[in-house]
Amino acid sequence: MLVPPEDQLVTHRLQALEQAEVTEVQQVERPTGDGIDVVIAWVDGRDRKHRAKRKRYLADLGGDAEAEPDAHCGRRFSDNDEIRFCLRSIRNHAPWVRTIWLVTDNQVPASIDRQRAERDNVRIVDHREIFRGYERLLPTFNSYAIETMLWRIEGLADRFLYFNDDMMLVDSVEPTDFFSIEGKVKLRGSWRNWSERPDKRNNFHGSIKLMGAEMLGYTPEHFFSTRHVIYPLLRPAMEDLFDQFRPAFLANAGYRFRNRKQFWPISAHDHLLLKSDRARVMTPRNTAYFSVRDCLTASPAVLEARLRQLTEGTVRMACINYLETVVDKVPDTMRYLSKATGPAAPFEKPPPWFWPAARKFRRSWIRRIHRIS
Repeated sequence: MLVPPEDQLVTHRLQALEQAEVTEVQQVERPTGDGIDVVIAWVDGRDRKHRAKRKRYLADLGGDAEAEPDAHCGRRFSDNDEIRFCLRSIRNHAPWVRTIWLVTDNQVPASIDRQRAERDNVRIVDHREIFRGYERLLPTFNSYAIETMLWRIEGLADRFLYFNDDMMLVDSVEPTDFFSIEGKVKLRGSWRNWSERPDKRNNFHGSIKLMGAEMLGYTPEHFFSTRHVIYPLLRPAMEDLFDQFRPAFLANAGYRFRNRKQFWPISAHDHLLLKSDRARVMTPRNTAYFSVRDCLTASPAVLEARLRQLTEGTVRMACINYLETVVDKVPDTMRYLSKATGPAAPFEKPPPWFWPAARKFRRSWIRRIHRIS
């Protein structure tokens, strides 16, 4: 192969730099209506300041503000490095995402370098930004309150995907997996009839879904129940709902901890789109959901088989609700997630201490099994 002269090499480099600068300008100047963003809600509940703040505000609750029994359990606020895999998976499996907005309570994940992350279009958004004008409602420790306001991020694209921090992509996805070519939002879930199921209506998660549907005129006999998987959302639709139901939205955002009187904003969003023919229902294929119950009751062998499935290309989206329990049962969990979500992002910091500890635990466990056998 011929090597071009030095002056040609310099010319090529200059052209590449100029092209990169043009691309960067185009990305910066792109209007919010173009492209698709990602919004992730994240918290580090192990942080000493955050724990103290939760404890202080929990002690002040009473009356109508009383929290659900599991609304303040430690598991709900735990950070087990899921955010590493969440961010990594988006970068590797959805490189077309314009900006990732990480919504936090004055925190930064220990797994990322903030400056390098911002160069890679990952932005940290504090609760104060999305609650601007309503700062009296802060602090909040309630994901439903945060979801009520997260669409208020300055510069957020009109189309965005909402992730919990325990959600991740485990294979390549395209924009058309979430938004159809004709402009409709693809909702993964199914229609439900709970007219004869009081157990479902009395269930906390079921009741908040139903209340969101009832705001738009749907009934227990006919409403849509979305799967716990990555949620495609339209920012203008959330804004319309806020304008139409402002008192209800502000009341929803005012509960510092989860409360049975709340509605689920995502359910209201989905039913608004269904009512206005801006969405279509899809069967939730190619997804894996490890519920809290699954994580607690499934055997190590079953969990490992499901983790292995994430690496085999048959699943594209996953959610692991109780990762610490899975790691306890399957010490190789982090290796499976690393393989499924792809190479480390350039803004990542080294993994925390419990990764090698899990591998060490597994080796000692295998040695004990060999001794017994």
